[in-house]
Amino acid sequence: MAFSFDGMIPAYSIRDLRVAPGLVLAPMSGVTCSAFRQLLRELNPGALGLVVSEFISVEGLTREGRRSLEMMRFAEMERPVGIQIFGYDINRMRDAAKMVEQAGADLVDINCGCPAPKVVRRGGGCELMRQPLHLGAMLREVRKAVSIPLTIKMRSGWDDGSRNAPEIARIAESEGVEGVTVHGRTRAALYRGSADYEIVRQVVETVRIPVCGSGDVCDAASAAERLQSGVVGLYVGRAAIFNPLVFTDIVTGQPCGLRQDPERMVRVLLRYRDLLLGSGRPTLSVVGRLKQLASQMAKGYSWSKTFCRAQGLAEQEEVLARVLDGSFGSEEVSRLGDIIGEEETRERLCG
Repeated sequence: MAFSFDGMIPAYSIRDLRVAPGLVLAPMSGVTCSAFRQLLRELNPGALGLVVSEFISVEGLTREGRRSLEMMRFAEMERPVGIQIFGYDINRMRDAAKMVEQAGADLVDINCGCPAPKVVRRGGGCELMRQPLHLGAMLREVRKAVSIPLTIKMRSGWDDGSRNAPEIARIAESEGVEGVTVHGRTRAALYRGSADYEIVRQVVETVRIPVCGSGDVCDAASAAERLQSGVVGLYVGRAAIFNPLVFTDIVTGQPCGLRQDPERMVRVLLRYRDLLLGSGRPTLSVVGRLKQLASQMAKGYSWSKTFCRAQGLAEQEEVLARVLDGSFGSEEVSRLGDIIGEEETRERLCG
């Protein structure tokens, strides 16, 4: 069934925090650092309502681990910005949430959906959906400890036999949580198959607090379709790596054509380099983050492969300079559409 799209994404509010438009950069481990969030803000002016950090361990945060504290930092231009935390211990979750508030974040989000074995084995992420009493007690303590908006992000359930997102949402609401985001896949499904927005709709009908949907949002058409579930907003994750201008694409209803513009992709990578270096990241980390973005954003171009094989920042910059001056040669530059078909591209992006 096709849905029309009028180019308008509604805004929503979590208490006095307005998210306008209702499009959110989803938290992605190893991706949504401050530099990436700033990059997406710059590339999508007026089209990105909220950004959320990659998840931060409450164990590391409350022990004041250097890396965890760095992950919590953000720039003023990122606002509104949410910090997502994960873990199992109630006291540490409470104390970590206090640290998030003290850092000045606009909201604190608790991860109840991460499917990674190393997270769920320790009781965090999606494992919390299998322990509703423990989760309820955790949310109660966090709610008492902080005054900023409190939200959670979860999956539809652990597996097809325990799709309990509506129940968890009801518990969350009763404990003072002010917003819920549901990724329409189970933990067992990981990222396979299609996100089920019917269970997202059930959550919408179960609670009175704002509900956002997550999963398979990659362009204006998919956003319009997912909004039919009744959600107030949409989280966009992997599609933002594949197309960093995806939020503008959704709001305007017009593809930006980034994938067919190597020069523009190079400019995006150079800006990301500057933001990463400005954040104080070591050069080796900058090289890795640039490879991560280029491998998806410029997938299908021969220069992208060369860029991702580069051993250092200077070598990466040399590749980008060659793209800009045309020395790669037209026979070496292949458009993505010439390598993988449009439907496969969309499946890779939305799936």
